[in-house]
Amino acid sequence: MVGVSLPLFAAEPGALLEKFFQSSKTVTADFQQEVLNHGGVVEQRASGQLWIARPGRFRWNYAGKNGQMIVSDGQQVWLYEPALQQVTVQPLGKVLGSTPAALIAGRDVLPTDFQISSLPAKNGLQWVLLKPEKGQNQGFTSIQMGFDNAGQLREMLMEDAFQQETVLHFEHVRVNVPISDKIFHFTPPAGVDVLKNP
Repeated sequence: MVGVSLPLFAAEPGALLEKFFQSSKTVTADFQQEVLNHGGVVEQRASGQLWIARPGRFRWNYAGKNGQMIVSDGQQVWLYEPALQQVTVQPLGKVLGSTPAALIAGRDVLPTDFQISSLPAKNGLQWVLLKPEKGQNQGFTSIQMGFDNAGQLREMLMEDAFQQETVLHFEHVRVNVPISDKIFHFTPPAGVDVLKNP
């Protein structure tokens, strides 16, 4: 047990991130999401599926009748909110680092964008702390990423300026499996409002 976990847990935080980004060209997984207020009380729960193909293509489907859908073809990002009958479109470059989807689907995590440091191992995972260099402009004031012994991402914890925390748990993770290009294309349903952010 010790012999298996020691090499990963002894790795530098930058090496863990590099291994994840370099070895995982595609990722599919189920996810569970919780949003906690500054007092640690869970205010929202959600679940769904995700698909990632680097660089820059991703799809996050939130389950439920009113679940959101976030889709990127590597150029544009569509946020579809059925409950509002609304789609927001913006360039991928504007959301990189500001959402977990864009962050982990990116080409890499660069020291020029984040201060990268290690955290103590917890729950069998090695944790890396990312502090955006641009502070609150990135959407989150801090991001924690938890990796297993195989170097795969299993959990993310993100805190915003209001000390609200978003926690993501990834299950049934599959790496480097073929994903159809159709997954990363989105056509707004008829009748919805399309808002474009240049």
